[in-house]
Amino acid sequence: MHITKYLGKFLMVALVPILSIHVQARPNIINQDLTQPQYPLDPGANNLTPPQSLGPLDGGPNDPVPRQSFADAKPFYAIAHRVLMSYGARSAVSHGANALEIDMYAWKKGWWADHDGSPSSSGDTAEKMFQTIAELRGEGMTINFVWLDIKNPDWCDPEDNTWKHCSIDALRDLARKYLEPVGVRILYGFYGATVSGKAYKRILSGLKDSEGLNINGKAADVAKAFQDYGSPNKARRIMSYGYFNLPFQFGDCHEESFYTCTELRQGTESRNYGQVYGWTLATGQIWQAEKLIGTAGVDGIIYGFKQTHYYDHEHTRNGIKLIRALLEKHSGERYLARQEDQPW
Repeated sequence: MHITKYLGKFLMVALVPILSIHVQARPNIINQDLTQPQYPLDPGANNLTPPQSLGPLDGGPNDPVPRQSFADAKPFYAIAHRVLMSYGARSAVSHGANALEIDMYAWKKGWWADHDGSPSSSGDTAEKMFQTIAELRGEGMTINFVWLDIKNPDWCDPEDNTWKHCSIDALRDLARKYLEPVGVRILYGFYGATVSGKAYKRILSGLKDSEGLNINGKAADVAKAFQDYGSPNKARRIMSYGYFNLPFQFGDCHEESFYTCTELRQGTESRNYGQVYGWTLATGQIWQAEKLIGTAGVDGIIYGFKQTHYYDHEHTRNGIKLIRALLEKHSGERYLARQEDQPW
């Protein structure tokens, strides 16, 4: 997910090089040593709260889905974070994720799975990602929806034939081409200034029943953005909020505003949205996960690494195990969503 909304929270100490979009070339593949950990390997090392235990964190794609104790239990979405490579998509669904979050960035030659838009940050092309997801569905894997976190939706003009291939229309059409036939729903994600752009209006005006529209931000800000720039019906109106380092200014869920858990709780209690999602849950963050599910009442959580793309690792496996363990604890209220469940 994006970090821009947190400029008001603190000043980042690392500067990201800025590359002029006007001289963009085809992006390179992700330049990372995947054998090296991306943050300390001690569970809870970055958790600002006392460690707690839920007992054995059993779970995985071959374990039975937690059973509902009551008929009114609602589906819950375990959303794999920053899936930028086709092998990351395969790892996520094999771990038990039932939805994927993919950052999308427009380049001169088209759309790539890319979080930062830098020369070395891109993963696979959007088309390859969608093809892989369709293949996984053909193999019987559960992928309820794909969340497209669109970084620069208005960079290419859909009304200019020279740039149509990298426009929002091209991304939408590509996603529909591969995902619709296999029953994978699409969530279009916007945030900040992108909500006021042409791309948001085009997606909103052509939204299908199988598609949702997401705005990320604080509860009151998201409500105002939907009011000011247009909104689909409630079922397809999705709020999200979070931070890459979830414990930072997470709060206790009962403040007046500002803190992550409180904003998400206010979003769910407002009943303004069909779904409310929190992000990003990392390994060892048991207390935060319990608060998001048990107190804030979110409908799904993005989980995975904090600052790199998804791949098979002890930490990504632990993230989904933690979610499954908590769903067992709250089995009367929630269960891990299946393919046939309707998020919107």
